[in-house]
Amino acid sequence: MKNFLVLTIFITACYAKSDSTKWVQYGRIGTVSVDSTNGGFGFFRLNRQTDITYKDLRLFAYGIKNQSFVYLRYKSSEKYGNKSKFYRYTITSVRKNTRVDMNVQYHYNQGIGYFAKRYQSGLINIEIGHGFDMSDYLNATRKTSYIKGGAFWDHDAKWFSSKLEFEHFQQISEVVESNLSRNQYIFEIIAPYKRGLYFNFNIEVEDFLSPDQTDASSMSFAIGWKGNIMDIL
Repeated sequence: MKNFLVLTIFITACYAKSDSTKWVQYGRIGTVSVDSTNGGFGFFRLNRQTDITYKDLRLFAYGIKNQSFVYLRYKSSEKYGNKSKFYRYTITSVRKNTRVDMNVQYHYNQGIGYFAKRYQSGLINIEIGHGFDMSDYLNATRKTSYIKGGAFWDHDAKWFSSKLEFEHFQQISEVVESNLSRNQYIFEIIAPYKRGLYFNFNIEVEDFLSPDQTDASSMSFAIGWKGNIMDIL
């Protein structure tokens, strides 16, 4: 119950902002494969962009037999000026993964980003910052700190759009139990279907550099939509 309360408060705080009518909705439902075991998943996103600001709230969850994964993330960024290539950002997330025996984990990172290349069909940007996380954060006080770097590439082709993300978290706090330094990869393809619907293929990998940690990866295929699903149907 307490975990549900935390998630509810988190969503309310992120969404209760001015100009809420300008938020765009996205959704997906489909199948997910983890370690050759299949299950179902759902994805919901709220996004709002202006020439200077970017705000994005995402909720992702899947269930496989007796295992489940829930991930809630909110990102906010702001350019230093209308024509600036630099921006500052903050990311806050909460997740739970029973497959790797993870109770509730809270993660926060902030830093500076740079639009390295903007071209007609896409965008490449990079980020560097500092972050920390705490597992079972309602009861624990010890934080694990990281230096974080990332590179992100969005590209629109004739028949589909693609997204490639790479993030590295280098642990800088004292290693008490094990090293939590890790790489995270996301590869995504979006193919338009009709009337606001599209097909989505997604691969996500969390690769820990220490052999003591269990890597996590998933592959999903889904049908998605943009806007109110009832209006599309």
